[in-house]
Amino acid sequence: MKDLKRIWLISLIVKLVLSALIPLSADEAYYWVWSHRLQLSYFDHPPMVAWLFYLGHFLEPFMNAVRWPAVLLGHCTLALGILFLKDVFDLNKIRWWMYLILFSPLLGFGSMIVTPDLPVVFFWMLSLYLLKEVLEKKSAQSYLLLGASLGLGFCAKYHIVLFVPALILYFLFEKKWKEIQWKYVPLTILTGLIFCLPVILWNYQNEWASFTFQLKHGLERESYHFSWTSSYVFGQIGIIFPWVLWAALRAKVPDKIRFVYYFAWFPLAFFFLTSFRALVEANWPIIALPAVCILAAAHPKIQKWLRYYVGFWAVIIIFVLTALFVPAIRNSNDKIREPFELQELSEIAHEYSPLYAASYQMSASLWYFSKTPVFKLKGISRFDFFDTLPEAVPAGNKFYLVKRERNGVPEWLSEQQWVQREVKKISPDFVLLEFTHP
Repeated sequence: MKDLKRIWLISLIVKLVLSALIPLSADEAYYWVWSHRLQLSYFDHPPMVAWLFYLGHFLEPFMNAVRWPAVLLGHCTLALGILFLKDVFDLNKIRWWMYLILFSPLLGFGSMIVTPDLPVVFFWMLSLYLLKEVLEKKSAQSYLLLGASLGLGFCAKYHIVLFVPALILYFLFEKKWKEIQWKYVPLTILTGLIFCLPVILWNYQNEWASFTFQLKHGLERESYHFSWTSSYVFGQIGIIFPWVLWAALRAKVPDKIRFVYYFAWFPLAFFFLTSFRALVEANWPIIALPAVCILAAAHPKIQKWLRYYVGFWAVIIIFVLTALFVPAIRNSNDKIREPFELQELSEIAHEYSPLYAASYQMSASLWYFSKTPVFKLKGISRFDFFDTLPEAVPAGNKFYLVKRERNGVPEWLSEQQWVQREVKKISPDFVLLEFTHP
């Protein structure tokens, strides 16, 4: 176990150092803004990611260490996995599982990027551990804790709800109904509802807006494109890695954790089906990955295949890190360049006030890097958290707007007879506009 603890600690230190050095992405900055406007929940996602950023506020003077509470929570998923596996796998298999997680693009390097995925994976893994406790100990406490974990997971990301049908399928197909202590099930339901109450209350107060948005975002499209399904399938094969996927499909695990099969494959199957209704983002099935890696670690040939997996993703990680810190390489990729581009652009927030931006990504990044509030102009892009703020509509008779030249402006500006003047162009394709009201 000392070896496992050493791997856990060294990898944590590496994550903390790198996460402090890498600037926040636009989405992270958006969640950081939420942490300065704490609510029970939010239109786009539940509140856990904002709560984690809030805990890191005191670390903001230390580069980007505001990420650390979330990174630490995400890294504790590894500790939960060790606890989960210690009496079913030998130390070698647990070590292989750790390497599969640490070099996973989403669970390894990706765990330094603070999104709702970090806490939902933690609570998914915690719920798996507590489910094992429920089946083994059959105590009221384990049922209570399982409900609390699922409720908190719902405060992290709505995808935690897939835990319930996966569990039902396990009991149904494995004929394990007799193992349930039905007298304690109400305790699980009650604590689950109590711990997800912030999300329920916010949605009740806001006409279920967040639930409706997520359902439409994930399931409603007027037509079908084959690329939705093909990109999902090939994307997941690439993320999991072909040999790791093959090992997981062919592996056998001890009967006491047989439920892992259901928690590995059901989320992947669910999002495969939804890919016929809408485009599925690559990270959505992330909750399946810890269980998929458990299955893969159980395969007798995984030690041989692991070197190819680690080698491949190590090269990718080195390339990404090099691109982040070497400007000549960074500028070849729009996504990698974006945080640095917005960081440089944020200087105008100190020169022009009040300053607005044309998207939540731009507003949040300018706000984070300048530490000066920059709001998104109401109605200029798709509805989001910024549109719910009173500051989204200028209060005075003059304001400034920074946007990409190709983007338009909301119609209400012309309807209210605001006068537009271009102040200056900002490379590469940003423009600063002044609006005055007669």
